Amino acid sequence: MSSALSNRSNGQIPAILGSLVIGIIVLGPVLWAFATSFKTEVEAVVVPPTLWPTSPTLENYIKVFHDAAFLNDLWNSVAYSVGAVIIALLVGIPGGYAAARFSFKGKRTLMLVILGTSMVPGVALLVPTYYLLEMVGLLNSGVVITIILSARIIPQTVWFIANFVEAVPVEIEDSAMIDGASRFQIIWALILPLIRPGIAAVATIGIVTTWNDYITVAVFAPEVAKRTLQVALVNQVFDAVGISWSYMMAFVMVASSPVIFMFGFVQKWFISGLTAGAVKG
Repeated sequence: MSSALSNRSNGQIPAILGSLVIGIIVLGPVLWAFATSFKTEVEAVVVPPTLWPTSPTLENYIKVFHDAAFLNDLWNSVAYSVGAVIIALLVGIPGGYAAARFSFKGKRTLMLVILGTSMVPGVALLVPTYYLLEMVGLLNSGVVITIILSARIIPQTVWFIANFVEAVPVEIEDSAMIDGASRFQIIWALILPLIRPGIAAVATIGIVTTWNDYITVAVFAPEVAKRTLQVALVNQVFDAVGISWSYMMAFVMVASSPVIFMFGFVQKWFISGLTAGAVKG
């Protein structure tokens, strides 16, 4: 008995060490950025570097929120991301439901085409899309940016929702139909509550994908008033004569915080949704 426990403990040691290494690799840069955001400009570049600020200051965060363009950039990031996810769900939920519940000729080919569109590199579409938008005068349009971002996540939304709907027993819908429920009522009152964790997982992935997007906004919305936090951050790195790393790290932490808070809020549903999709897939 003791030998079995000893072997089990020995087997856990590599897993624990591996987890520590992965944790340091993933969280190390984040913790470093967090510590640097509280340092003065001099301490941020001192050699040898300090692990934690000797005199922590909120000056960098105050500068970030006093930046006149910051709130506009933040609003654009939120509006583009939330709008893109809402559009993706409005298209993906009925699309995924139809793929899961209806059989029609060419269904498999259609689903593969939808999946294939998500594999086309976005860079390959930049030039033709740019000339098309310029020709019709839709560059710098927030609505167009939102639609383009939603197009990037709609394929994965359809596939995820289809898997989640297939996990719901069809007999439940048959019973509802016998009671006189319409197809819309079934989707709204029956299916959506049952696949709520899946919707949370899809929405989280979509928010993270669109929030971190840089190239779409940088190319199709060159006006400063239409840029996002990610574009503003990159512009500061390349346009500045001298970089204040402590201010830059404060900007990064503030720009990342909405996604981090959102992930923490829906973490339970997110994990449940991914697990359900993995089991079904």
